[in-house]
Amino acid sequence: MIRYRLGAGAAGVRWAMSPIHEVVSLARLLTEPQRHPMFHPWLRRRRHRLSGLDLSALTVFMADGAYRPDFLDPSPMSSEPTFDEGIDALLSTPADQVYAELADAAAGRGAETGRRLLGDPARTRVEAADAVRRLWKAAVEPEWPSMRQALRAEMLDRALQVNREGLRTVLPRLHHSAACEGDTITVESAVDIDVDCPEGLILIPSLFITDRVQCTTSDHWAPAIYYPASGRYLWAAPPTPRSLDRLLGTTRSKILAALTTPLQTTVVAGLVSVTAPTASEHLAILRDAGLIDSTRAGRTATHELTAAGRALLEAASPRP
Repeated sequence: MIRYRLGAGAAGVRWAMSPIHEVVSLARLLTEPQRHPMFHPWLRRRRHRLSGLDLSALTVFMADGAYRPDFLDPSPMSSEPTFDEGIDALLSTPADQVYAELADAAAGRGAETGRRLLGDPARTRVEAADAVRRLWKAAVEPEWPSMRQALRAEMLDRALQVNREGLRTVLPRLHHSAACEGDTITVESAVDIDVDCPEGLILIPSLFITDRVQCTTSDHWAPAIYYPASGRYLWAAPPTPRSLDRLLGTTRSKILAALTTPLQTTVVAGLVSVTAPTASEHLAILRDAGLIDSTRAGRTATHELTAAGRALLEAASPRP
């Protein structure tokens, strides 16, 4: 059991996102795609970006049950750090901390892996950072604006829930292994450790983890819990009520259901399997009907439901 001792209750919790964590978690996903079928359509559409990438300096840490060094995705120091800030933190990790984490990662992995990781720790760190950069450029950076919007929506929604219902009620929704008793947050784990959180605990939603949480407990890093974000329809469109199909047409009803999380035009197009211009036409119709709002930053448009769109989607959804 991991016990995070806050001392200040919910006031000791803050929310953040981590682009570098998304990259490292995607690397793990690529080593075990069979465990996460929900990502298969997304991976198939991006196989041309991913083919031929040399990620061995990163995936060497992804053995099932092995410790993954915390320096690969350092705890975020702000609510929305940039990818470059994460890389800078990775590369500035003190040499003794890098060695200690690499030794833990090599434990029980055999002599060859130990020599590979520990023979030159500085080079191991640089090669891992280079692999992280390659994967970011190939697969995550092109879609980061939509991912960031999904994570923002998750963070805001969870913070509002905590203010309304309390941390004790909300925490198990993040993952079944997490709970809150008094000023202590617990996570079920094979590791038994108490972690003092004088500066608070960071709760970090992640789009590329689905069935677990990841906990940071080292004294060198800010205490953090990474948990599965709810914005799953970035990868596959959610089911739509059949009554909406009859009212709006199949494509527009799928778009409306997908926009529970704010998305960019190209992401919408991919989810409903149409071209970007066709998606734009459908989005314009929904916008004219007052069901969605669109905002533009440069050439990029992001779309989300209005109150009317949410009400329509909720009214059309079957009751449990």
